[in-house]
Amino acid sequence: MRSQFSRRDFLKISGGTAGLFATAGLFRGPIKGVEPTMVDTRPRWVKETTTICPFDASGCGFICYTDSAGNLTNMEGDPDNPVNRGSACSKGASLIQLHNNKHRLEKVLYRAAGASDWEEKSWDWALGEIANKVKASRDSGFVATNAAGKTVNRTEAIASLGGATLDNEECYLLSKMLRALGIVYLDSQARLSTASSLEALAASFGHHAMNNSWTDISNANVILDMGGNPAENYPACFSHLGEAMGKGTELISVDCRLTRTAAKAGTFVAARSGSEIAFTGGLIKYVIADIEAHPANYNLTYITEYTTAGMVVNSNFKGPADLDGMFTGYNSASHSYDQSNWSFAKASNGDPIIDKTLTNPNCVFQLLKKQYARYTPEMVAATCGCSQADFAKVCASFASTGKADKAGAIIYAMSSTQHTSGAQTVRAYAILQMLLGNIGVSGGGLFALGGESNVQGAADNGVAWNKLPGYLSAPTEDDTNFAAFAAKSSEQNAASLLKAWYGSNASSSNGFGFSFLPKTDTNTDYSYVNAIKQMAAGTIKGAFAWGANPVVESAAAAQATQALAKLDWLVVTDMFESETAAFWKKEGISSQTEVFLLPAACSYEKEGSVTNADRWVQWRNQAVNAPGEAKSELEVISSLFSRIQSLYQGESALNAEAITKLSWTYSTNPSAADVAKEMNGYKVSSLQQLESPEELRTDGTVACGNNLYVGSFTDAGNQMARREQTGVFHAGWAWSWPVNIRILNNRASVDLSGQPFNAAKPVVSWNGMGWSGDIVDGNNPPVNQSGGLPFKGTSGSQGQLFAAMADGPMPEHYEPWESPVDNALSGTQNNPAAMVFEGDTKGSAGEYPVICTTVRTVEHSLGGELTRNMPFLVELAPAAYVEISEQLASEKGIKAGDIVKLTSARGSVSVAAAVTKRLKPFSIGGKTVHQVAIPYHWGFMGIAQGDSANTLAPNTADSNSSTPEFKAFLVKVEKEADGTVPTITGRYKVLED
Repeated sequence: MRSQFSRRDFLKISGGTAGLFATAGLFRGPIKGVEPTMVDTRPRWVKETTTICPFDASGCGFICYTDSAGNLTNMEGDPDNPVNRGSACSKGASLIQLHNNKHRLEKVLYRAAGASDWEEKSWDWALGEIANKVKASRDSGFVATNAAGKTVNRTEAIASLGGATLDNEECYLLSKMLRALGIVYLDSQARLSTASSLEALAASFGHHAMNNSWTDISNANVILDMGGNPAENYPACFSHLGEAMGKGTELISVDCRLTRTAAKAGTFVAARSGSEIAFTGGLIKYVIADIEAHPANYNLTYITEYTTAGMVVNSNFKGPADLDGMFTGYNSASHSYDQSNWSFAKASNGDPIIDKTLTNPNCVFQLLKKQYARYTPEMVAATCGCSQADFAKVCASFASTGKADKAGAIIYAMSSTQHTSGAQTVRAYAILQMLLGNIGVSGGGLFALGGESNVQGAADNGVAWNKLPGYLSAPTEDDTNFAAFAAKSSEQNAASLLKAWYGSNASSSNGFGFSFLPKTDTNTDYSYVNAIKQMAAGTIKGAFAWGANPVVESAAAAQATQALAKLDWLVVTDMFESETAAFWKKEGISSQTEVFLLPAACSYEKEGSVTNADRWVQWRNQAVNAPGEAKSELEVISSLFSRIQSLYQGESALNAEAITKLSWTYSTNPSAADVAKEMNGYKVSSLQQLESPEELRTDGTVACGNNLYVGSFTDAGNQMARREQTGVFHAGWAWSWPVNIRILNNRASVDLSGQPFNAAKPVVSWNGMGWSGDIVDGNNPPVNQSGGLPFKGTSGSQGQLFAAMADGPMPEHYEPWESPVDNALSGTQNNPAAMVFEGDTKGSAGEYPVICTTVRTVEHSLGGELTRNMPFLVELAPAAYVEISEQLASEKGIKAGDIVKLTSARGSVSVAAAVTKRLKPFSIGGKTVHQVAIPYHWGFMGIAQGDSANTLAPNTADSNSSTPEFKAFLVKVEKEADGTVPTITGRYKVLED
């Protein structure tokens, strides 16, 4: 537990800061009355500025110290921030090197078609050239009507990738600009990581986000880490787990390797990658049987009232237990399901049929029982490679959180989401948590580890081909008018968004400018993965990469390099020369692509907000000026679109008015606060800022850029910048969407009369007149006073145990697309609805017998273009490597430090071998199955270089989210005869020189 006496308190008690040492060892000035014995040359600092870390989505706070000349002299953790409480991981401790770094880009660089080197250019020249190229490509690739003759008004010649590294205000402007241009191939890094999680959470609970905060996980009784490894991936948040364990909380780790988190856990279970649904399905089977055998140990009010457990499903529905791994309605030609028989049954009067006794054979509870009856401990052990004894221990422990006065938390990350059944993996966690009554309660929920600082905010603000800001469904060819479009989301949200975008050009008489929006074709994917495919096919002529590094981050990464080589032009904004910007430098690449590399400001060189995985929207302040001519993306986007808008003035063809009539009143260097106010929303007549989403209207009298962010910037000021250590669940710190709720679905924490199930850890409570505690989610009275149910945004406002996902209404275990194991649960080997692109090569277990998974290290971040240019981090982790078990190493004659070659059906990489006890082979189906783990942070640029692990991964993806399967694929492992491990001095020092 954090001490009540903080560093800041100490400074205050000591009578100010004069004469005191900062924790980083910096000295403010001479001590009064003490004569210095030597000249003190250490840097002085006169200003403190708070910011938020630009790496993972924990939302850690930091303090920047600058001197009188504006130089950054030090950075340290912010002791007041509730997330990290002053601590810093290795990346956070090195943050100063993003600014004080001789490798930073300071000038605009241009690579002419076919050129062998960069040229320095002016911003004015570059923006003018880019604007001209955008117009030429947009117009030449414009599609007014599609093959079906429907009006779509889009361009298929331009793609935009990235946004998760940008601030919310930048993401919002980016989404606004791209839609006006008619661009449909737009996506952020969320597609590669958390998109499958967001789809599952929305389908289960009604919100595209995790429902709780890391600062509340210390209230859990049992924490189940399903491969999330927060000790390495979310070090600051792991401190809250440490606090929980100090209170007696049990930590269970289920992972393919003994991670740093597993090393701290009371129970560790080794299970191979790709078997998460089998493991969780076994847990669900155990819980259902225990509910029937010992109902007093479970919160039956929660299950019967707040979930769809008692809903009766259409009698025509059949599931995998009946159809050998398939669901009713599969179309083998389209690899998709007709979901018409997945609906709930209705009585003759049209009301749904509900059986709260949970005994009807077609009620959801009984269907779940039937579905997971096959997931026996023997089957789980045979599929996952774990022991039955270990599995039984996990079952008994986690099921104990089903009691009304207990809470259980599940932690997961990309080890769960990056599968062909990624969304269904998270759905399995959601079903388990609803049966245990763990959603909406203190200490309970699903805790997702986002990899980018603003991966949640990018999704919130519409940097996705299928979602507009606030998760409004982007229009398709079937949305022929505003009414059809608005019916899919909310009329007031849709009208308010278009009013914010088109101002006086948006009115009820013209459908609020709905015709200006581009429309996608139904059943066509425009995601990150397919954008790369369309570049390679020559459909896409020009592309933007906003802090994205697809050459390293993409599945089948070599294909991304080849795709970029086919473009006419590419624009990259970044702080360093990334692999994507320099793809044409890679050996064997011949390309005529023109490349514009625009130097970007880092997180603390600009202001704006970011949304962490908890939905906390925190404000980052500008501490220093960006080096050289680097600019914020906010300024770049604003300046660029202003030029594009000027080019279209006077034109009307090709939906040009979507551009010219867009409200774009920002300066060339707009204030983030002004953009944030537009996102918050305002009354058109008075310009009064909105306080609540209840103020949104359908008549055009209100403009609002993002309905989720209403209340974030009111007339009372910037709520995202608040730093108050007051309120329930840190309610005075920053702001949380929606309406500053800290625990979503929190009305599920109380009984029908509004009294907490767990009086010792209340979230909200009804006092007869109103609610106390957290801001109530739904703003209704208790259920027994005609209030709604707690899962607002879902059908019937209930937790959805049965939800019509693209690949089935209940999770079913399938083997990864590439697997050395036969599916022991059915005759259906792979997810029949998974996305498989034409031309993708599938590796066989005979040629590629070893399972490979990609992982993260604490020293580096994602594609590595930032951290591989930070000397401290390079010194800690200088070279790419692969973790290999001692058994596999012995079979292959590999020693620690040897260079090994990993080959998949997509390509090969050569990296150093880390022979370790952390990985052990699995015994599955009577045979030994080996697995290796390789970090994916390396590339061919930066001061630390190495082969990109994602070269090996397939493009196959989850059908709900288009998230690729990075976490389980097949490779061949070979020792390279002349391989030697690169040393720190050999690799790092030479590059520095």
